[in-house]
Amino acid sequence: MTPPVKARSGHILLDPKRSYKDLVRVYPEIHKKVVEANRPFVKEGESILPEVLLEENLRDLRADRKPAGYNRAEAFGMRLVFPMADPHRAEFYFTKAIRCQEVVQMTEQTSQLLRRRGIKHAVEYDRLPLGPPRGPPGFLPSSSSPGFSAA
Repeated sequence: MTPPVKARSGHILLDPKRSYKDLVRVYPEIHKKVVEANRPFVKEGESILPEVLLEENLRDLRADRKPAGYNRAEAFGMRLVFPMADPHRAEFYFTKAIRCQEVVQMTEQTSQLLRRRGIKHAVEYDRLPLGPPRGPPGFLPSSSSPGFSAA
């Protein structure tokens, strides 16, 4: 399957026979890629934070628990999320606030890394139930009437 040009989220679903523990060997490289993608958004004084997050996530992976990922509050930063969707299948995804090429590139690079290490998985895009797109803050949606008031 050909990946899309742009996506808002790129999902990696590990084979049902795999677990979070199988990511221990590859997670440092995945984490490094996400940190590098977020470098322009890092605030001063947070230089030690990526190393602390890496160690916490590796501790969870070694114990076969769902890790926290990299879910910083940067508005346009790349996020690495481990959802609580299916307890029988390890999954993680990359997401940004807008549809972009970076999400597809990060997902495809990670998929290649997992394939090289023999970790079976599936890749899907835009699986998040995000609802309809919203306009800029302060503007009413076009379907709202000016006389509308909530009771």
